[in-house]
Amino acid sequence: MSQPWQQPQQPQQPQQPGGYPQQPGGYGYPQQPQYGGQPQQPQYGGGFPPPAPAPAPPRGNTGLALIAGLGAALIGAVLYAFLLKAMADTDGPGYKVKQFAYAGVALGALVGFVVAKLGGRNQALWVVGAAFALVAVFLGEMYGYAMIINETATNSVERMGGTADQANLPSANEIFFDHFGDLYDLWEKDAEALTYIFMALSPIAAFGTAYRLANR
Repeated sequence: MSQPWQQPQQPQQPQQPGGYPQQPGGYGYPQQPQYGGQPQQPQYGGGFPPPAPAPAPPRGNTGLALIAGLGAALIGAVLYAFLLKAMADTDGPGYKVKQFAYAGVALGALVGFVVAKLGGRNQALWVVGAAFALVAVFLGEMYGYAMIINETATNSVERMGGTADQANLPSANEIFFDHFGDLYDLWEKDAEALTYIFMALSPIAAFGTAYRLANR
């Protein structure tokens, strides 16, 4: 006698805790691809990209810094000379020169600022700028003395009723360029210890200004 037909039983899926069947893609099953067949990319915690590297500090232009520093030194020397002449007393038979520290400090700060602004953190340029400032103060002293001598001689001739053209007096430029040796001897004779101290302040101010500006 034939047995009645029975529907074959489907294999049971493994049960998760709670009585629900475990879905594919869990433990022991391969990860299901996303739409289009591309595998799901792993996600990083936070979702923030790594920080961008810090930009490199700008590099200075050595040649431009040297040219600009030299130009600032020459301009400062001329201004220093005119200030020295303006503060001198040339109305008497002789002259009296008044020394001051702030002019040398201002000149050095100007040169140091220009060199550091264009040259960056190049310490060799700071030293060159300090040398420029020292030379500028010296040239300012020399040209200032040339103008003081010329003005003193002119005032003396005018008190006697003459003119500078009649007396054939040399100009400040002629004294500076044609008689620089005699001018230096006269300056060295009049220079005091305070004069050299004030001159030394200029390169110190130049180097200090460049250092503070470059490390600001």
